[in-house]
Amino acid sequence: MPGIVMASPGAWPYRAIMPIGWPEWDWGNVPSWVGSLLTGSSLALASFTYSRTSGDRRRVLEESERSQAARVSLWWINPRKALVRNSNDVAVTVQAFVEGTEDESPAAASEHLGIGPGQTWSLLLPVSSSSAPTRVDLAIVDGYGRRWIRRTGGTLDRITNEESLPALSPQAETPLRWEIQ
Repeated sequence: MPGIVMASPGAWPYRAIMPIGWPEWDWGNVPSWVGSLLTGSSLALASFTYSRTSGDRRRVLEESERSQAARVSLWWINPRKALVRNSNDVAVTVQAFVEGTEDESPAAASEHLGIGPGQTWSLLLPVSSSSAPTRVDLAIVDGYGRRWIRRTGGTLDRITNEESLPALSPQAETPLRWEIQ
């Protein structure tokens, strides 16, 4: 047969017929190739599963860290009064910062207040305030001592240092008052 070279006598059948021009390398056998492919794909699948699982664990840990601060809510009843509720099973400490104008410095701040589980407190603005607040930020310390700040838009950020807290301007008004609901 033209173009095909027969293997030498005594060679195994997988090398029996080989097209001319192919190098005479030992390419192995089909079970070795299939085993190698399966091993490689198993390693790739294991790596993918591990990275996905560790990402899920990290997400669950972040959510559990945020859970206490996320259960503290604030809503306005009228322009001079807001309610702050702790829906946790543990007490948290809260401090409110109210901005009366569009600038970044708070116009007033409250004292630190420990709010017990399930309690609701009223946050009262001073009567001397000339306008309704444009923004209220809550500094929250959860039961583990982690510090958080809930911004007006509802975002919740972890405070890593004291510089993240709003600073009171020198002309800050009378502190805000708390009343139990």
